[in-house]
Amino acid sequence: MTPEAQPGVVIVGGGIAGLSAAYELTVRGIPFALIEASDRLGGLIRTEHVGGFTIDSGADSMLAQKPAALELCQELGLSTRLMTSTPPRTAYVYARDRLHSLPSPSVFGIPTTEAGLASYDLLSESARAEIVRLAVQNDQATGAESAPSDESVASFFRRQFGNETVSLIAEPLLGGIHAGDVEQLSIESVAPRLASAARNGSVLRAFRNLPTSSDPEGMFRALRGGMCELVDAIAERLPRDAVRLETPAASITHSSSSFQIGTPRGSLQSRAVIVAAPARAAAAMLRTLDPTLAARCGVVPYVSTVSIALTWRRSEVTHPLEGSGFVVARQHSALRITACTWVSSKWAERAPQDMVLLRAFLGNAHDQEVVTLSDDTLISIAVRDLGRVLGISAEPHLTRVQRWMNAGAQHNVGHRANLGHIDRQLRNLPGLFLCGSGFHSIGIPDCVADGRTSAGAAADYVKIHK
Repeated sequence: MTPEAQPGVVIVGGGIAGLSAAYELTVRGIPFALIEASDRLGGLIRTEHVGGFTIDSGADSMLAQKPAALELCQELGLSTRLMTSTPPRTAYVYARDRLHSLPSPSVFGIPTTEAGLASYDLLSESARAEIVRLAVQNDQATGAESAPSDESVASFFRRQFGNETVSLIAEPLLGGIHAGDVEQLSIESVAPRLASAARNGSVLRAFRNLPTSSDPEGMFRALRGGMCELVDAIAERLPRDAVRLETPAASITHSSSSFQIGTPRGSLQSRAVIVAAPARAAAAMLRTLDPTLAARCGVVPYVSTVSIALTWRRSEVTHPLEGSGFVVARQHSALRITACTWVSSKWAERAPQDMVLLRAFLGNAHDQEVVTLSDDTLISIAVRDLGRVLGISAEPHLTRVQRWMNAGAQHNVGHRANLGHIDRQLRNLPGLFLCGSGFHSIGIPDCVADGRTSAGAAADYVKIHK
């Protein structure tokens, strides 16, 4: 590239964090180049339209309590495309060969009312009594006395709610969402509201003042045509020549006042760089620039998962499918799937009127080898497990298998401390920014906010160092 054609910023990664950064730079009028290793934008967001079905094989919605993604949708003119999930929004835990409905109101599967706790048949009577006893005990302790600076999800649930809640609530819900090991996942990272509430005594008492699953509009928002609508709307706003697909970043170096980003198509130069790639990819490209920073990025673990979409005629499914789906209590079930979303019940217009669309999930920190199985084997596992739970004996009419290889960043105990080291190391490299799910973000709203914040900081840096 000639010096005149050099962008002010290079964005590495075309997932939702990188796209959000690109959009923010577009709004601010800062020249940039976005390079993406694959042949498509969107990262873990992928939607297929086939036979009247709308199939999201990645995230299917956005958490409404975090406003960044919804605000971006409004800016992009997508407000009329947003929709809430279909009532009833009941979710279930599959344990001991049956589905147990999560109480409402509840937060992270813990009832917030005495009546809800008393009728919570997922837990034994002694476990429910233990929750009440621990609530009183934790109310009498100060936050400093009761809460470690960072602890695992399992440790937190044992301390706040009792041992039985670990395998029946924490593991299927929080462990399931993140495909992680609750003995390793950090409560501070994956559920900061819980950790914050615990510092003031009983989490049960604090829950009564927090948003709950009984929100009349539901906790999530989706886009009518699938989450790809967000990706497409952002891409349409970007300068036509700013995006380069199939252009992986092999290395990032720095000399004088600019960064050099090495790619198979040559080197790009820019004043600032936003790395919106997985932490392990960031580690590889930063190794020459800063081995210490690269090593810190490289310790973030990842897991692989599988999403399997399956369709049946409504008459072939005996279960009423009233609700949004279920998660599986792994230690209390013989199922291999980890969860199932009843897509056509959860969201309108996802399937033809007489059809059912389900998504089964496989793979977590305890079952990484599942992603190596053939498509036919994976589909057979899903059909077997869903048949057992939902009373389905017919073969599915349409199936789609999506493997997400090493795609799930694990925010384990120590993650926040590691981020502190990363942030301090970045101070020695002004103009370099890291964002995305391997670092500070969990979920689409966080990635949107992180990408736009990084872009704002990069824009300010470029303006100062013209």
